[in-house]
Amino acid sequence: MPRSMTGFGSAQFDDGTYKIGVEMKAVNNRYRDVSVRMPSVLRPLETDIINVLNKYNLRGKIDIFINFVNNSDNKKQLSVDKDLLAAYYNSLQEIEATVKKLHKKAKFDKVSLLDLAAYPGIINEEDVQLNLEEIKPLLLNTVTEATDAFVKMKINEGENLKKDLISRTGVIANLVQQIRTAAPERLENYRAHLVETLHSLLAETDIDENRIIQECAIMADKMDITEELVRMDSHLQQFGETLNTEGNIGRKMDFIVQEMNRETNTMASKANNALIAKLVVEIKGELEKIREQIQNIE
Repeated sequence: MPRSMTGFGSAQFDDGTYKIGVEMKAVNNRYRDVSVRMPSVLRPLETDIINVLNKYNLRGKIDIFINFVNNSDNKKQLSVDKDLLAAYYNSLQEIEATVKKLHKKAKFDKVSLLDLAAYPGIINEEDVQLNLEEIKPLLLNTVTEATDAFVKMKINEGENLKKDLISRTGVIANLVQQIRTAAPERLENYRAHLVETLHSLLAETDIDENRIIQECAIMADKMDITEELVRMDSHLQQFGETLNTEGNIGRKMDFIVQEMNRETNTMASKANNALIAKLVVEIKGELEKIREQIQNIE
């Protein structure tokens, strides 16, 4: 069953504490190339995200965009720099002792806790370390939902591609049948042309019928496209069977199209007939359209 290599999927999670948004999109690429763009605080979970995608056997250039908002009440916390506080306090005592030596009657206001707390660097605001083990299942579930939607779109697009490919291979099968019908006429036309040419060059009594038969037999061997027609039938059958196969089928289909193109080229070289030459051109046109379509298939 073909799946399109292009697609889009998204999913959201919001429980009031954490808000997660995941978007996925893909474009054509021969191999799988995954790029994950997300906040740096979630970067340790990137491998787990890639492992989710591995379950789906995807190809193409896949971009994943993850938004994360932490609405918890404990996003920030305050910390006291105890060493700095002690340094400030000791410095104040030292200042007081020094001044009293110079001015014994000097008086000082008592320093309150609020005064000390106001000094730079005493109280600091810090981000609370995220609990990634708590966030991990929420994130991966959201990634899974987005991937499911992503794959569903790829399958729907693949169904449309399948219909188009079935239609085009049907056209090719019809053209092949027309070539099969027209093929025997070529030898008869060649024999008639040979006899006519000999009549114009020789007296009728000098024409050697055995020689004509021999020449026709040689030409028949050169013009025979039976094998090519049989192989084209086989390739068309394999192509149809592959369309109903699960998994990544794009490369196999591309190979079959190459083989059909090779047989078509051989028939073209043996054609020696205007109708067959025309039919071959039409087949090659359909094969080119098929090749363009299967570039979009995984």
